[in-house]
Amino acid sequence: MSNSGGVVSLSFIGSVPFACGALGVAISRWCGSNRWFVSSVIVPCVSLVVGLILCVVTKIEAAICVLMAAPILFGAAILGGLMAHALLPKVFKDGRLQVTFAVFLPFLSAYAEGLFHWPTETKAIKNTILIHAPAERIWPEIASVAEIPPSQIQDRWIYDIGFPKPIAATLDREGVGGIRTATFERGVSFFEVVTEWDKPQRLAFTIHADPDFIPHTAFDQHIIVGGRFYDVLDGIYEIEQISANECRLHLTSHHRLSTRFNAYAAWWSVKIMDQIQGSILEVIRQRSETSEAQ
Repeated sequence: MSNSGGVVSLSFIGSVPFACGALGVAISRWCGSNRWFVSSVIVPCVSLVVGLILCVVTKIEAAICVLMAAPILFGAAILGGLMAHALLPKVFKDGRLQVTFAVFLPFLSAYAEGLFHWPTETKAIKNTILIHAPAERIWPEIASVAEIPPSQIQDRWIYDIGFPKPIAATLDREGVGGIRTATFERGVSFFEVVTEWDKPQRLAFTIHADPDFIPHTAFDQHIIVGGRFYDVLDGIYEIEQISANECRLHLTSHHRLSTRFNAYAAWWSVKIMDQIQGSILEVIRQRSETSEAQ
């Protein structure tokens, strides 16, 4: 199972709940019940809800991982239940072979999955905000971000489920080669090396996240930045001048996805980073417009 990706694999999030759904129907048949909706839908879903709640309460999994996996887990469990209901005998005197195959399906699929090479993909995520201030006022707010009080961070669902909020970004020196240290709650830090310094229009930097440096309590280990399955590669700020006192600020980042279901993971990556990048841009907008007013 570890070779296939562990819990971040098609084998786990697909075949494990599928097998549980099939097993639920088999147990119901053994008990003499043929109510398809209860055994095929209710029993697998209730079992999953209990299991997912226990995972969050015991901190085996983070809330974001449970949220991301839930649609596939529930769909696979119901599918397994419905297929078992259609294929198993109504009076369960035989069928042990079918049930045994369903139970061992996760191990068989994990072995098969581990034999394939799964390509890494890169996803670009871009956010834009309109700021009523000239580029010269916006630039200092993106080059180095002073400490952000919690009151300046908008309420967003990503923070409600446990993602650390941004705190500050300090720059050791101006120009290409400067090191920008971005800090977040719970001791999370990212080290960013400036690769483009076109004041006051464009600032680009690579991002280095060392999984061993990030506290294990800050992120779930399956989605830790810089880990086996996910990484943030770079960031680019671009200031688009519209008029003397109005600009559009663009923030683009590139992300590495190395899962067995990159298309699905990319959809979540966009949703999550849209929240994080959007909150950072909102802080920059507030500060730039306040400085301009003063």
